[in-house]
Amino acid sequence: MRDFSDYDDYWNQRGEIRIIFGRWRLTADTLPDSGSLIDVGCGTGEFLTYLRDHRNSGLTMKGVDGSENSVRMTRQRGFDAEVVNLMSGALPEKADFLTCFEVLEHIPDAEVALRAMRDACRKRIFISVPNVGYIGCRVRLALFGRFPLTTCVMHIKEHVRFWTVRDFRQWAEANGLRLVRARGTRGLGPLYRLSASLLSATVLYELEPIPQSTHTASHAGEAS
Repeated sequence: MRDFSDYDDYWNQRGEIRIIFGRWRLTADTLPDSGSLIDVGCGTGEFLTYLRDHRNSGLTMKGVDGSENSVRMTRQRGFDAEVVNLMSGALPEKADFLTCFEVLEHIPDAEVALRAMRDACRKRIFISVPNVGYIGCRVRLALFGRFPLTTCVMHIKEHVRFWTVRDFRQWAEANGLRLVRARGTRGLGPLYRLSASLLSATVLYELEPIPQSTHTASHAGEAS
């Protein structure tokens, strides 16, 4: 495990990612060619670059990140980008679509970040996180007594939040977001497409805000 003092140091050492991730392809194929998008935790702007270059997208795109270095590198790619602390509880503006890839598992109080995205979203949010319900994680724990995702290479710290697909659905709904669909992005060979909850190591969640009146009424009913 390589350690880093902060995310500025992390991005300086990590450099450019030269992989096209499945989560990028799935999200790009789902998004329309118009509207506005904010990539939350944009890193060095690689997903925005993929979306622009491979989809020739007409979306208005912006990146936000807590690292000044990552924002600088995203701007160098030609995108609007802004330093934003997700723990502030708010994003600087609203957008039709938000993306957030492999970020929430690093945040102790991920609820604050999720609600900030919910409040900034007009239509859909696309979030990817590791899936501890993946069969590889279950076998690792059951047979070898090792919890999944405890040692990471090129991570600033170990993951601090963990979800199965069922957990994530319940957690999202409790924070005012309805799960539209969950899709696997990588895992047990080509079989990961058959079951995101069991056969995929990483899951892409497509969510939409629950109308405030509906969400409030639902929780009032649970309380009674």
